[in-house]
Amino acid sequence: MKTKIALLLSTVFFTSQLYATVLQPSKAELANIQWKDVALSQQNDSDVARVTNQLQGASGNVLAYKIPANQGTIKLNITSPVQKNNTVFVPNALILDAQFNPAMRYPASQFKFSEERGLNPAQYQAELSLTPTNNQDFIYLLIYTTEQELQGKTIMTHPAKLLAKAKGNQPPAIADITVNHSNQGKVNVEVEGVQTSQFIGLNGPLFEAKAPTTQVGTVATDMPKVAKENKPTQPVEQSTENYFNQAVLKALKDKDINKAMNLVNEAEQLGLKQPRQIFIKHVSAK
Repeated sequence: MKTKIALLLSTVFFTSQLYATVLQPSKAELANIQWKDVALSQQNDSDVARVTNQLQGASGNVLAYKIPANQGTIKLNITSPVQKNNTVFVPNALILDAQFNPAMRYPASQFKFSEERGLNPAQYQAELSLTPTNNQDFIYLLIYTTEQELQGKTIMTHPAKLLAKAKGNQPPAIADITVNHSNQGKVNVEVEGVQTSQFIGLNGPLFEAKAPTTQVGTVATDMPKVAKENKPTQPVEQSTENYFNQAVLKALKDKDINKAMNLVNEAEQLGLKQPRQIFIKHVSAK
């Protein structure tokens, strides 16, 4: 699952429709966390049972990672495989900025369950693209599960059925496997450097991750084609500006804050200022 989260820097603090935050760690709690240093282009396998971090609101141990934030956009790939005893740790993720302020919450509902395929085991997986704002050396990632997740179960297709389908045969008439949710398990976090225009800001509100859409951070194919430069050498056509103005308003009307902020970013790369003014005026009126 590829999800791009954008927190646009502004002098205005935005409001957003959020679910109740499960994990709200205090600075005092965070001071006792043992952070694991993570390097770019490195996979980090962690056994939840082997860490000792505890936070109110989490069920069981909490994985904590310290991630370099001064090298541009980063991509986080988080996976939690089904264990041999047919249990799985269903993750939640909380991103903190350099000052340990909650910046983005990624609930368990946004982790996609994938069946076993090739060398990849059956697992819960999510991918996040984040661009830390300037003057941040590190951002922080907390991975945990909650009592709500522990009450659930996951139905996994029996491997014999998957094998039969892969060979083009009729799957055998056997029951699928019930996977119990657990507060123990293994989690892999991979951090890579990428290039996008997504932002995670400082001292902003906590935004709820949304399911991905194909239009987030993209420009419609029917809009006028113009060169994407920070300082365009030619004036941008009025039709292009009108497109962005209308697109931002529509995203805000649909309560898709992330998409609206991405459109503002795209517009500013073309030298357009009105889309940002429209965005700020709209959210300030909330």
